[in-house]
Order: sequence, then C-alpha cells, then structure tokens
Amino acid sequence: MESYPKQRKKIPRVGATFGGKIGYDKIQKPLVVCPSMQNRSFINQLMAAGILSVAIAPWIQPVVKAREPVPLFLFDTQCVTNGPGRSQEETLDISVGRKVYRSYFFLGPGSREVSVTCRIGEQEGQFESLLLEFGMRDNDRGSPPNAVNIYLDGVREVSHTLSPGEQVSLSLNMSNVSHVAIETVCSTQNRYCDRVYFFESTLLPRINIVPSEPNSESPSQI
Repeated sequence: MESYPKQRKKIPRVGATFGGKIGYDKIQKPLVVCPSMQNRSFINQLMAAGILSVAIAPWIQPVVKAREPVPLFLFDTQCVTNGPGRSQEETLDISVGRKVYRSYFFLGPGSREVSVTCRIGEQEGQFESLLLEFGMRDNDRGSPPNAVNIYLDGVREVSHTLSPGEQVSLSLNMSNVSHVAIETVCSTQNRYCDRVYFFESTLLPRINIVPSEPNSESPSQI
C-alpha cells in the first residue's frame, strides 16, 4: 500500500493573499498607552524644568540693587533770599578766566551783602553731596572782591574771597545736612561789588544699595 506524504497546511504570511484577502501569521495586539501614564510623564517633565529653573535663577540675579541717582538743582528746592542785594535765576553765558561758562543763578551784593538759604529735604541725610561752581566775570575787573560764605545747617563751612576773573569749584558732604545757605559780602561798603555767578549747584542724592541674600548653594551642589 503506497503511502503519500502529508501535505502541510500552508499558514499565510504577512502580505500573502488567499482568495484576494491578506492573511497574517499572527495578529498582534496594538500598544495601548494609558492616559495616566501620559499625565505622569508630563508632570515629571514639568518638575524637572522647575527644579532646574530654581537652581539657575539665584545665579542670574544681580548682586546688588541700586536706585539710580536723580540730581536736583539747589535753587529749585525751598529757598528764601535775605539782604539788601539782589539774587535771580538767569541763564547767561559769561567769560571767567578767559573760559566760557553758562551761569544759571547769580548773587549781587551791591555795596553790602545778599544770601540765599535753601531747605534741601524733609529729613537729614537725603542727599550725598552738593557740587558748587561759581565765579566773577572777566569784564568786571574794576569790581572789589566778594567774600563767598557757605553755611551747612547754620554753621559756616567754607569761605572764599573771589575777585573778577576767578572761579571756585567745591564738593560738599551733605550726608547729615538739611539746610544750605550761600552768602556773598562785598569787601567794602564804599564801592559797588559786581555779581557772583553760579555755573553748577547740583545736589546728588544718596544711593540706597540693598545687597542680595547670600546664596549658600552653588549649581554644582544641586
């Protein structure tokens, strides 16, 4: 009796067709991503970014925070004039020591004196310094000299004798001062003294520097 080899049943491969239909060796289940897994991954990314930003932020902040100074014209504060002489705000280009200066204010004592007193702040220590520059004109050569006295809170701090063609530059400490007075006195009562012109009279405010909080950790320790 003849034996015939058994014919193996053909199993369709992926892409093989039988009767015009595509067959598969094995049906694979699709990978299903749980929504909770997606949320957990997103939260982990946010936490990592937050930790990194906290670690870097202290190192990119400035070391100090400073308020920009705002200069103030002395004669724009609360000022009063005393004496028989004359004082006035006036913008004028003049020659002093054969150099051109722009004057913004003058004190003219005449044959006696004149002064201006200014209250520069509600509290002492509001300003750091006062820059002053003043002089007498070249073409007032016939004038007697003037004595220029500067008082801080009623105490005479500076005194200069000024002749025509001379100028003076000063920087005064204002850290504990609330009142400034400038006085010009003619050196003789028999003749007329010409004006003293002010080119600079600037109050510089105190700069408040606030140091940043010390950082005990460095990026390498995080």
